[in-house]
Amino acid sequence: MSFDFVKKLDFDSEFFNLFKLSESAYGAISKENSGMGGNAGFIDIGDYLIMIDTTGDMDAAKDLRKAAIQFTQKEPNFIVLTHYHMDHLMGTSLFDISTQIMTSDRTLRNIQTVGRKRVEEFKKVDLIEMKESLKAEKDEEKRKDIENDLKFLNYVRSDDFFLREPNLTFKGGCVIHGAKSNVHMRVFKKAHTDGDVIVYIPEEKILFAGDLLFARSDPWIGSGDPEGWISVNNEIMTLDFKVVVPGHGDLSSKEEFSLENKYIKEILELVKKRIDMGEDPTQIKREDFSNELQSWKSPVLEMNINFLAELLKKP
Repeated sequence: MSFDFVKKLDFDSEFFNLFKLSESAYGAISKENSGMGGNAGFIDIGDYLIMIDTTGDMDAAKDLRKAAIQFTQKEPNFIVLTHYHMDHLMGTSLFDISTQIMTSDRTLRNIQTVGRKRVEEFKKVDLIEMKESLKAEKDEEKRKDIENDLKFLNYVRSDDFFLREPNLTFKGGCVIHGAKSNVHMRVFKKAHTDGDVIVYIPEEKILFAGDLLFARSDPWIGSGDPEGWISVNNEIMTLDFKVVVPGHGDLSSKEEFSLENKYIKEILELVKKRIDMGEDPTQIKREDFSNELQSWKSPVLEMNINFLAELLKKP
């Protein structure tokens, strides 16, 4: 999709392409197979510099910080975390206490419970088995995925690893007022996760959606409430915005929220139908979806089906 008002900036990073979206907003869109994880960005509101998420790779986070300083001549004053998944918050340790980290109260609770538990699980993963699978794998794309996973796990196991957790939280929302623009943070009911945050600049019609939007790829459903997600997306689409930085995928418009809702509705219907007919829902295939969803590529389709099968079987 083309946005004539968006400018791709000359910034050298192996992890992301950098775009100037408006007078104050910049989006960092992850390159394919870079290991960066989620998209990120930053907003210069005059008095303050606000960073949105810190990616899932320390080197990508370093590039993001470098880009922010290069194009705004400011160090980040605030980091807003959109949710608790590790592919959005690995870089928090790059910043000292002069940078405030903020998120919703429910996301902080998830970081301190689910997030900490996941870190301990990562430390127990069998790296020998992963290294052997890397040696045997011939497909270059799959090899890159394994290499990225090994890099991530090695860093989590290193003595240098720690996560700075948020020190500021809010419940329903928050506004940071700047000399140039105002940045609105808003929290919704459980959707992708419990405590998802969007970052919105009404004056410039820019939206950072976090993982409430996976642009034209299967959204990961297993941490949230799929029906609640549909409702939240409908609410988001009432806002006035002209470009969205999704959690994953390319720069987007409202159309991508509609498509994501279509996917969630269809996968719910497909799994329910299989269960009602006494059939195995894990036999659902990509071609069972509508034509416009069949070209999507993602490693989570099977996991989504398994999650929904368990969820919908519960009394």
